[in-house]
Amino acid sequence: MTGENAYAPPRANLETQAGPQELWSMELKKLRRLYDASRSIRALGFLYALGTVGLFAGYEMLNSRYARSADTRGIAVVMLFVGGLSLLGFVTSFTRQRWGRWVGVLICLLNLVNIPFGTLIGLFGLVAYARGGRLFGPDRLLHKDVVDVYKQRKAAKT
Repeated sequence: MTGENAYAPPRANLETQAGPQELWSMELKKLRRLYDASRSIRALGFLYALGTVGLFAGYEMLNSRYARSADTRGIAVVMLFVGGLSLLGFVTSFTRQRWGRWVGVLICLLNLVNIPFGTLIGLFGLVAYARGGRLFGPDRLLHKDVVDVYKQRKAAKT
């Protein structure tokens, strides 16, 4: 018997640096900001998914018998636009195309008008999109890689 706990979880080898080298060479404080931005953008994606309800509500308003007035049609068109933009923001917060960052910034700017909660979410999102520039585009850093490297480096304190 070696004296070690046979039921203990296996120990990770922190000497192997899995993930992009750029993340390993980045200082930990900067990596933490990128990690926070990536998680924030994902959280915003879930909020955008809730906003897609406007897409369906606007469609139903246009097809209802009350859509005869110009006011109702105008509200329905605005709801369709905002719901479509939310759907686009939801998809791009996970796929992270280059233009998706600008869609997210646009949604956050539009949210600034919705006092008080929309303003907070808009400011939160603008900070996340400003810090997360490397998370978008064809040569983006993947969320999975950022999370894995951050957790490994935090555990090793490097």
